[in-house]
Amino acid sequence: MMHQRFLDYLHSNQLCGSADTILLGVSGGIDSMVMLHLFLRAGFRVGIAHCNYRLRAGESDCDEAFVRQVARDHQLPFHVQHFDTRDFADEKGLSLQMAARRLRYSWFDKLRDRHGYQAIAIGHNKNDQAETFLINLSRGTGLKGLTGMKQKNGPYIRPLLFASRAEIEAYSREQGVAFREDSSNQSVKYSRNKIRHQVIPVFHELNPRFLDTMMENIDRLKDIDTIYRMAIDETKDRLVKRQGSEVYISKDIKDLKAHETFLFEILKEYGFAGDVICSVARGVDGAPGKSFYSPSHKLVRDREWLILTPLADESQEPHYIEEGQEKVDHPVKLQLKSVDSFNYDIPREPDIASIDRAKVSFPLMLRKWQQGDYFKPLGLDHFKKLSDFFVDRKYSLVDKQRVWLLTSGGKIVWILGDRMDERFKVDEHTQDILEISYTRQ
Repeated sequence: MMHQRFLDYLHSNQLCGSADTILLGVSGGIDSMVMLHLFLRAGFRVGIAHCNYRLRAGESDCDEAFVRQVARDHQLPFHVQHFDTRDFADEKGLSLQMAARRLRYSWFDKLRDRHGYQAIAIGHNKNDQAETFLINLSRGTGLKGLTGMKQKNGPYIRPLLFASRAEIEAYSREQGVAFREDSSNQSVKYSRNKIRHQVIPVFHELNPRFLDTMMENIDRLKDIDTIYRMAIDETKDRLVKRQGSEVYISKDIKDLKAHETFLFEILKEYGFAGDVICSVARGVDGAPGKSFYSPSHKLVRDREWLILTPLADESQEPHYIEEGQEKVDHPVKLQLKSVDSFNYDIPREPDIASIDRAKVSFPLMLRKWQQGDYFKPLGLDHFKKLSDFFVDRKYSLVDKQRVWLLTSGGKIVWILGDRMDERFKVDEHTQDILEISYTRQ
């Protein structure tokens, strides 16, 4: 029975507890509507988050109206966000699918922080898992890309990965679960739909148990990846040492079988591109002095070691913004303007900060983060170390090195392109607003 399997899956994978409040990503399609039905049937406290990407003209608005009515019928908290997805995709150089994904998860994270949800549920199923595997395989991927989507990844849970699309459709018919069909799901111009409609049916002809076989393969690959990670960590402990900000990789790494793969795993966290790592691997024993670069680090081939050092950059020095200044070109690009609070709609884009002008003092400072920095993230009532915030937001080493802080009087006002500080937000008492727009380079 689908309902019991759902409960067993939640319990066996420790996805959430019965006392948790869960934010459900609900598009109005069959997967998310069945997921909502199962959570409600199980007695969970839930809220609904709906994204309107403005990509399908009137269809998007009809989806929103449908989900809004469902939330109203069940008296559930309803959160909706409209995105200018095409503009965002063009600005960031992303596909529409990747742009929508980035916008969606960024907003979900903010909702969770603001409203205290313990988990965020996404309606991916077995078919989605198989499709993701084949997409990654076709594009080229390492072992990690073949291990599929996780049942639980931080606050995100996928409680339908145990069910196939056919089982979800059967449950919808049996329980009378209403849903809306996204017409774009039938278009094979998208890679996922092409695999869904043209590739997977062929696999089903070859093996009627194809989906179950894929899940077994993915579980096996997860175990293999665990063993692989253990081998990588053991090699790092043996051949890599740190001295302050420098990292020393023994040139004995050349004696390992598949030493290029080991180097890839060591160097990728420092931002080195694949072709550069190939060059390093081919020339481990070359003459000393050769240098290789990533956006954040330099690797120098020495006699016994490959030595990694952070790039020295004068732009790491603090920079000041004077009162009345409308533009900053270095070290980042900012536009500043004063706005009256009357009828002001606060932009939701992460690259725009709306600051209560009366709460800051000039000159403002732009600087890099430092160990021990803390702030009060917008929407929270407590302080948080930046190092912990970066972990929560899954910042890589390169991300942390690139980030800039806007400060006033020693207090962090804004992590550029991400989160403002609660202490400087616009509220009902605000009269003058300082709006700052950040242009990513």
